[in-house]
Amino acid sequence: MTRAAVILTILASTLVANAQTVAEKKQRAKIDEAMAKSSDDIKDCGKKIAVKFDWKAYDGLDWKKIGRDKQEYYANELNSVGDIGVGINKLCGDKDYKEALSKISTIVYRSTNDDKIRVKATVSGGTLTLENYSFGSTRHTDDYVSAGKAAL
Repeated sequence: MTRAAVILTILASTLVANAQTVAEKKQRAKIDEAMAKSSDDIKDCGKKIAVKFDWKAYDGLDWKKIGRDKQEYYANELNSVGDIGVGINKLCGDKDYKEALSKISTIVYRSTNDDKIRVKATVSGGTLTLENYSFGSTRHTDDYVSAGKAAL
């Protein structure tokens, strides 16, 4: 790829990322606030764990192919992320899971259209990634507890 093509690709992706409407920015801000609250809900792990929403994964879903409206799913995601911190905090009530979580500094919530999973957790380095099939039912505390137990 030529240098000019690389620059054009970067500019195009920047324009797409910045093409959000005010309403969309507000929806994303609500989800980011919920993620910060989830981080605050983790009180029994003995340390602060950052909780982040993977916007790149959400934007990367082929919304047209799956026949869904991306704008309509912000509310679903907001409902699903609300219990992440409570679930992780519940895990820390068990000394063995608390010890395993002591190595985690960041939790990433990632939307997926993989209908073969409900919530799947994986650990890589200091990151616990929670992949959620976003088109199923709303996720709750026990979904995150189960996923965490399977991964840790």
